Amino acid sequence: MLQDHVTGQFQRFTPEAYQLIGLMDGNRTLDQVWGLACEQLGDDIPTQDEVIQLLGQLNKANVIQTDKLPNVQQLDQRRGQEQTKKLLQQLKSPLSIKIPLLDPQRFLHSTRWVATAVFSKLGALVSVLILVAGVMLAALNWQELTNNLSDKVLGVENLFLMALAYPVVKLIHELGHGYAVKRWGGEVHEMGVMLLIFIPVPYVDATSASSFRNKYQRMIVGAVGVFGELLMASIAMIIWTLVEPGLMRSLAYNVMLIGGISTLLFNGNPLLRFDAYYVLSDYLEIPNLASRGNVQVGYLVKRYVYRISEVRSNAYSRKESVWLASYAIAAYIYRLFVMVIISLFVASKYFFIGVILAAWSIWSSLIAPILKVSVSPLKDSYMQRKKTRVYAISLSVVTAILAVLFYLPVPLQTYAQGVLYVPQESYVRAQASGFVESILVEDGARVQSGEVLLQMADPDTLTRVEVIEGQLREARVRYEASVNNRSESEILKQELDFIEQEYQDMKSRLDALLVTSTTQGDFVIPQGSGTEGRFFQRGDILGYVVDYQNLPLSVMITEDDIDLVRNQTQGVKLKLASDPYHEYQASIQRVLPASTQILPSATLSTEGGGLIALDPNRSQELQAYQNYFRLEMQSDQTPKFRFDERVHVLFEHQPEPIIYRWGREIRRVFLRQFDV
Repeated sequence: MLQDHVTGQFQRFTPEAYQLIGLMDGNRTLDQVWGLACEQLGDDIPTQDEVIQLLGQLNKANVIQTDKLPNVQQLDQRRGQEQTKKLLQQLKSPLSIKIPLLDPQRFLHSTRWVATAVFSKLGALVSVLILVAGVMLAALNWQELTNNLSDKVLGVENLFLMALAYPVVKLIHELGHGYAVKRWGGEVHEMGVMLLIFIPVPYVDATSASSFRNKYQRMIVGAVGVFGELLMASIAMIIWTLVEPGLMRSLAYNVMLIGGISTLLFNGNPLLRFDAYYVLSDYLEIPNLASRGNVQVGYLVKRYVYRISEVRSNAYSRKESVWLASYAIAAYIYRLFVMVIISLFVASKYFFIGVILAAWSIWSSLIAPILKVSVSPLKDSYMQRKKTRVYAISLSVVTAILAVLFYLPVPLQTYAQGVLYVPQESYVRAQASGFVESILVEDGARVQSGEVLLQMADPDTLTRVEVIEGQLREARVRYEASVNNRSESEILKQELDFIEQEYQDMKSRLDALLVTSTTQGDFVIPQGSGTEGRFFQRGDILGYVVDYQNLPLSVMITEDDIDLVRNQTQGVKLKLASDPYHEYQASIQRVLPASTQILPSATLSTEGGGLIALDPNRSQELQAYQNYFRLEMQSDQTPKFRFDERVHVLFEHQPEPIIYRWGREIRRVFLRQFDV
C-alpha cells in the first residue's frame, strides 16, 4: 500500500506489482527493472501488457517520477478527467452526494480524551448493557412501535422532527469514526456534508485507517458508527418507555428509527458501500471488494460465456473468486431492492418524488449496465479480437431471455390454505346459562336430530320458577275472589296475565336446560370430561354434532389472487395436513360474492398455525388483518375423519409466459400502494 500524505489517498497493489515498484529506484531503466523482476518473481512475473498497465496506473495516481518534464497539457486534461469522474460518480449516487467543508483534525486532537474513555473496557461494558436493555424493551413494545408505521414516519410533523434528529445522530456517528481513527494514531483531515436521500448529514473521511496494520483496528473504525447509532437508539428506547406522549417521546421515536432501522438497512449492511462493507472487506482481507467483485464477474463472463481464454482472473484463489463474484451479485440485487422499497415507500406519500427515484433506479441498475455491456467489445482489447463471437453470443443470450419471458409458457398455480370446518348448525350451544349437571350421550356417539345430549341445571332459575308458581296461585285466587267487583277484577286479571307470561318465560328457560341435537351426526365434546360441572353462559359452545362425511371445505383467497382463481382455474388439487402424501381432486362449488375479514376457523390464522394474520385491533375473535374471498369447495374423494383440519389447496391455471405474471404483480403493487 502507498499513502499520499498530501491528498490522503491510498493506492493498493498486489505483492508482485509492489515488488516491481520497489525495483524502480530512479537509477534502473525499465528494461533493467523487467530483467530483475523476471529473476526474482519467476513464474509469478506479470506480463508485459500488465507492466505497461501498471505504469499507466502509477502515472495516473501521480506516484511516478521520471527525468522528463511533465506535460502540462496532459496534467490539465487529467485534472479535468478526474473532476468529470467525480461528477459522474455523484450522479450515479444521487442519494449520497458528498460536499467537503472543513478539517476536523485540531478539534479531534483537543478532545481525544473522549476516545480514551469510550474505547476502554468500562466504556464497552456500559455500552453493551445499554444496548441489551434497549433491545429487550423494543421487543416488549414491538407492536406499538410498528403500528401504522407509514403514517407515523411520513407525516409532515414527524418529517420535521426527523430532519432535526437525523443530522445530530449522524454527527455523533461520524465523530465516532473520527475518534476511533485518533485512538490508534490516525489523522482525519476532511469533514463535510453528505446529501443522503436529499437530507444533509455530516460525514468524516476516515480513510487513514487503511494504514493500520491490525485489521481488527480497521474493523472497529468501520463498525463504531453503526454501534454508536444502535447505542443511541437503545438510549432513545429507554427514554421512550419512561416519558409521556409529547415532543420528547416523538424525538426519541425518530432517534430509534434512524439509529435502528436505517442503520441496519444502510450503514449496517455490507451489501452497500457504507460502514459494514469496509468491516467485511477488512475481515476477509479482500481490499476493494465491490470493484474487484464487479471485475471478477466480468472475468467469469468473458472466460466462460464468451470463451476468451486470454483474460486473467484478479482473484488469487478459487475461494476468493467465489467471495468476489457472490458479493457482486448479492450487492447488485440488494441495491435494486433497496431502491425499489425506498421509491414505493416515498411514493405512497409523495408520488412524484417516488416516481423520479424509481426511474433513476431503473436507469442506473438496469438500462445503464446493459448499455455498458453493449459497448464493451468496442473498448476491451480482448473482446475486440473476438468481436463477432461476442456479439453473436450476446444476441443469442438476449434472444433466449426474451423468448423465455415473452413466449415460453410456464406452469401457473395459486396456493391457498383451507379448512374442514363445522357449520354453525352443527354447534351445540347453551340455550340458557347454567351448570352442566350430566352428559347423557358419550363423546363420539352417533345421535339423531332432537336427541337429548346434556342436562344443565340453574338453581336460581329453578328457585325463580317455584317463587313465580306461588305468585301465580295467589294471583289466581285473588282474581277469582274479585268477580263481584268489576274494576278490581280487571286490574287483577292484568296482573294474573303478566305473572303467567313471566312463568311461561321461566319455564322455557328451565326447559332450555335440557340440551338437544338439532341435526344428526357424531356428538363431540371439545373439553371432554372437563365439561361436566362447569358453568356456561347462554350462547357458549358445549360441543358439536358432526357429520364427518358432509363437512364443508372452505378456502380463503386473497384479493390479489381471486380474479385468477375465479376465472382461470382449470383444476384443483388438495392435500390434508394429516396425510400430505395423498392428493385429491376438487372443484369450486361457489364463491361468496363479497370479501370478508372473518375466518371460518382459527386453524387458518397464524395463531393456529396458518398463514392469515389476525387484525391486532380486531373487534371479532377471528377477524383477519386483510380482506379475503371465501370459496366453498367440493371433493367427494377426500376422506374426512376430523374437523378443523388444515387443507393445502393448489389451483392450476393456464400456463403463461413469465412477463405476463410480472406485469400482473406490478399492477397489483400499484393498486395496493397508490390505488391507481
